Amino acid sequence: MHPSTVGVAIASLCLPAVHARILGPLNPAPVDLTSDTSRVRSQWDNLTSTLEGHLNGTTRNAALSGLDNITFSLGLFSVNDPNAAGHLQFHHTGPDVRNSSFGVNKVDGNSIYRVASMTKVITVYSGLLLLKTSDWDKPLTEIFPEIASLPKDDPNHHIQWDTITPFSLASQISGLPANARPFDAGELSTVFYFTNPTDPTTLGFPPLTLNSTGINVPCQQPNCSAVQYVKGIQAPTLPVFQSPGYANTNFLLLGRVISKLTGLPQNEQWFQKAVFQPLGLKRTSSVSPTNPPYPGYVVAGSASDFAFQGEISSSSGGIFTTTNEIAKIGISMLNSTLLSADQTRKWMKPNSFTATLDFALGMPWEIYRYTDKVTGHVTDLYTKLGDAGNYASYLVVVPDYDFGFSVIATSGIVTAAERSDATHLLADLVSETVLPALRDQAAAETKRNYEGTYVATGTNTSTLTLAYNETAGAGFGLTVTSLVNNGRDLLSYLRVLYQSDQLVLAPATEDPKTGQRGFVVTPVVPDDPYTGVFSKMFATDADWINNNGLTYGGQAIGTFYFDVADDGRAVAALPAVLRGKRFRKTA
Repeated sequence: MHPSTVGVAIASLCLPAVHARILGPLNPAPVDLTSDTSRVRSQWDNLTSTLEGHLNGTTRNAALSGLDNITFSLGLFSVNDPNAAGHLQFHHTGPDVRNSSFGVNKVDGNSIYRVASMTKVITVYSGLLLLKTSDWDKPLTEIFPEIASLPKDDPNHHIQWDTITPFSLASQISGLPANARPFDAGELSTVFYFTNPTDPTTLGFPPLTLNSTGINVPCQQPNCSAVQYVKGIQAPTLPVFQSPGYANTNFLLLGRVISKLTGLPQNEQWFQKAVFQPLGLKRTSSVSPTNPPYPGYVVAGSASDFAFQGEISSSSGGIFTTTNEIAKIGISMLNSTLLSADQTRKWMKPNSFTATLDFALGMPWEIYRYTDKVTGHVTDLYTKLGDAGNYASYLVVVPDYDFGFSVIATSGIVTAAERSDATHLLADLVSETVLPALRDQAAAETKRNYEGTYVATGTNTSTLTLAYNETAGAGFGLTVTSLVNNGRDLLSYLRVLYQSDQLVLAPATEDPKTGQRGFVVTPVVPDDPYTGVFSKMFATDADWINNNGLTYGGQAIGTFYFDVADDGRAVAALPAVLRGKRFRKTA
């Protein structure tokens, strides 16, 4: 190695490291988002006041000018605070909707919007509820035997249908191209020959006819069969499971898979069976309205475009719904209302990475990794964006806080890019406002519920003291400040074992029958230097390796159980290593 290269490597020893805590919540999820004393309510009121002041012209803000011609609805929801879904909303009606002769002229929580590709996560949700576990790994050639005979000898030009599965479709890692006829919005021949007639040869393209390969395909109408649609997909973008690539194609086919395996031919049938009916959703559908002037709907731009019947494409982007009913869907996901809790946890995990460190993909989650500016802790946001035509949307669920929110936006008088930018801005405003407030509210509730002194029954020589550390950085959280057993300072020895002067407790398990909660120790350690990617993991992310590896008599030294009353306050603590010894909270 050249000496200067060695010098660069050794110099990296000076790189600071922030020691990551175990992935998951720092505190139990907050239960109060809406009272007058809630941090969440306070910050939400500040945000909506700012939006209202700009939009009504009293306090204009140049950074918000992109919202002026947008109709939008924002809504928060929470598993633990049922009032959040109804009380923490904000709606604004843009000039085109306000003056439209179709649909509503003022939006609210019951206004029905198109939500475009937010549909995809509800398609996967339906599949998880209706399909067998083994179905997700079946090759498409087994589900649709008619496609097994399609050419496959050239992997550059022939899609290997026997390697593509429902799981790869749902995870956006099938390698299929984004679109195919007749749902090929990016097809330039449509522009050159119809929308904006141009001789393509003057631009360097060869001429096409209606009989050209890729144009003359079996699927020419939105109600074609899965086999007809498959035969029109020209070539792979990537090999299956190599790298994620966004594709509406995946979800048209996944919808056809669900129909084939359930025997329910129409997408609306299995949407209703799996999700809409069990959750009592009366204003949500994948079928476009057919009776103008479309009462109850939000119609922006062309009414005919709004009412387009997507047929087989409705499993990719066809759902109409409301802010109130999105909240019901989101809460059902977070609360494992329809899926089991273990299925939900499995579902809300990444399946592949992208080329950036803070963005991953699941089924079909678009996962943003949010780093808290105070604690440095990472919170994963499980989201699904929709963006097509005049409509855009976000569904965001945050398991660490048992919380989520939605953004729906539309306009027929701005460009698609302007409408998209406005939607992203709104999602940023909500997340950057509410996530810190959730952190502070969860911290305040944990401090109230767990901080104090616990004394073992029948003795004053065994005590546990917890204090909430609110200092910015990795030490933020519920901290063990004293643990004395039979007059012996056990905490001092635990600090030696963990090589840490601060042992912070993080929520880990919960018994829904008794309400007892388990916490695990996450030791706060000084920043360690590192020389590269391998040493960095041990310097900054060792909590996942520790994993309660320290035991005594088979009992984890780092696990503490708490009996919790109905109001959320701890009444007793049981350090696992003390084998059932109960410390009652006294102060």
